[in-house]
Amino acid sequence: MSRFIVMDIVFYGSSLNYDQGAGNYQELKKITKWDGKQYTLVSRYALRYSLLHSSEFPLAKGNVFTQEKKEGAGERGTFQPKPELLFNGEILKYPEFDLFGFLVTNTEPQNFRESPVKISHAISMTPFNYDNHFCGNHWTARRALEAGVTDKMDINLFTKEEHETYYQYTIVVDVEKVGRLTVYTTDEKDVEILKKILNGKEEGEVILKTENGNEIKVFAKVKEISSSKGKKSKGGVFEIFYKLSEEERKKRIEIFLKAVLNLHREIKGVPSSLSPKLMIVGVYKDKPYLTYKDKIILADEYVEERIEEVEEDEKDGKKISRVRHTFLKSKKPVFEVFLKNTGADAEEISEEKFLSFIKEVWGDFKNGNVFSKVKVFYDPSVEVRIK
Repeated sequence: MSRFIVMDIVFYGSSLNYDQGAGNYQELKKITKWDGKQYTLVSRYALRYSLLHSSEFPLAKGNVFTQEKKEGAGERGTFQPKPELLFNGEILKYPEFDLFGFLVTNTEPQNFRESPVKISHAISMTPFNYDNHFCGNHWTARRALEAGVTDKMDINLFTKEEHETYYQYTIVVDVEKVGRLTVYTTDEKDVEILKKILNGKEEGEVILKTENGNEIKVFAKVKEISSSKGKKSKGGVFEIFYKLSEEERKKRIEIFLKAVLNLHREIKGVPSSLSPKLMIVGVYKDKPYLTYKDKIILADEYVEERIEEVEEDEKDGKKISRVRHTFLKSKKPVFEVFLKNTGADAEEISEEKFLSFIKEVWGDFKNGNVFSKVKVFYDPSVEVRIK
């Protein structure tokens, strides 16, 4: 059985992800598309960081990690979760590892988790025109001069690129993988860690206390999948399977989805709201999921506004009023969404409506029904046309 939640999202933002740059020039991350023009980019890693910090999830503390150093790698090493977290079940109490995966290299065999939540880069929907902002700390330098810290106005000057526009990205949630994890080991000592928690049994419940003080129940099961008998290897291979309850899995996904709706990011001291202006949401069961990112077109149209102004004058002692009409033309963004044969309709976005639609994916699937449903949610500040 497979279940997916797919969200193609458009948001409005400004200067959200800077590259390494050179000297005193701060450069935005950019990518060149098929038309030869450059578009600004917000990396999937930046979005993941902002999603974790926008959510209610307690983040793993620093003592949860270890730095695995390889021979010949100098002083640097790979930061990764401590191996014991895999064998006492505690890895599942951290949503960041559950939703976005991990790699642990210092176990035999190496253990990794493929991310159940896939995020694409967010790409601007309009080209970058190399707007930039020239900056300097004049006030700080002047105060330092007046205080005698320096004997001249030594101003730190720099230039940073700016781009304010609509961005577009996609999130895919593999519902079946959230809250479920399999790890492997060839060391019986690792297996004994879990068996001790399970009072010598090979399966049972593990009670975990989360960073915010809550308790969650995790079902755990150990089995030997490859015996050492008749082989030259020192030991067999053991498989350990963990599973959160269905209720806890639903709760974890719902918290993540709320973070998507309320996404925010702060870069260089500038706060930005990345809440969706437009979302195409699909829920799928036992069907290949689709993305409609390439079906969203940012168009524009001229809007004519009629303004009436009353002018008063006086002639021969009489007041005369005249009405003057002025016509102003302005452009406004219009999103055209091509969803032919999907049966999708559109409605104004709200947390209640969005989560209600997502609940479709939690239905009773014992009867084997296959389905896919698509819906468009939009912010009232934009105009959406389904074609």
